[in-house]
Amino acid sequence: MSRRTAALVIALPVSLAVLAALVLFVAGERRALTVSTALPLVVVYVGVALTVVAAVIVALTARRGKARAALDLARDEGYRAGRDDERDAHRRFLARLDHELKNPITAIRATLAGVDPAAAPAHVEVIDAQARRLAALVGDLRKLSEIETRPLETEPVDLEALARDAVHAIEQQRPEARGRISVIAERVPWSVPVLPGDPDLLALALDNVLANAVKFSASGPIEVRLREDGGGAVIEVADTGRGVPADAQGLVFDDLARAANARDVPGSGIGLSLVRTILHRHGGGVDLRSREGAGTIVTLRVPTA
Repeated sequence: MSRRTAALVIALPVSLAVLAALVLFVAGERRALTVSTALPLVVVYVGVALTVVAAVIVALTARRGKARAALDLARDEGYRAGRDDERDAHRRFLARLDHELKNPITAIRATLAGVDPAAAPAHVEVIDAQARRLAALVGDLRKLSEIETRPLETEPVDLEALARDAVHAIEQQRPEARGRISVIAERVPWSVPVLPGDPDLLALALDNVLANAVKFSASGPIEVRLREDGGGAVIEVADTGRGVPADAQGLVFDDLARAANARDVPGSGIGLSLVRTILHRHGGGVDLRSREGAGTIVTLRVPTA
């Protein structure tokens, strides 16, 4: 029943009663009707009337609540569908970009292999460096696309052991970082728990954050701090490097985003986007706090499930 029909049904008896009363009044009808009813029955009648009114109000409220819940559910499903479509479109974009860039880069590097560097050494060196940079970018884009779609291979992960392995690996790759990185794991009142996760992906996320800390802090200490957090775990990587400008801190997790003061350091701008994807796939998250000229803290949150 529509609202208009319901209003007519409710208003019709009242309108007819008012019309009949006017007719009787104009006709000079002045007789009175007296009805004697015992007081207990009056109380009963009033109680019944109030019960009917309350039942109608409850029924209308429940119906309105159901309609609102159905509308909210439809909006939520539409939002989730929109997010899924957005992620699918993003993956298709990365796959197309990978395909479009891979063949030209391969052709450039193959051509350079046949060029005599003695003929134009400076030009050949610049072209080769840019070709290698593009190849690394394509590789990072492919890696990001794969991480968004590959199934998680979950197993118990000892985050402290994973952090120490990551520090050892970065010190092997970058000798200038040796002796500057420390791992601090809280044990009081309780230790960092062993959590379910994909150890390869979590290691990749931590590797990327550590690599950034080393790249953007030529000297000074770097701390990897672990603590328990409501049954989950928090990993903080803190450095004393150049920091991130305030206007860029909300953008550094976007694909290909780089702060203005980071353009002189080689990189693709994919690393932190990759970190965010890995943590989100684990149900966690990542955020960054930084002061330009003072340092940066990147916080990884890994939940219990």
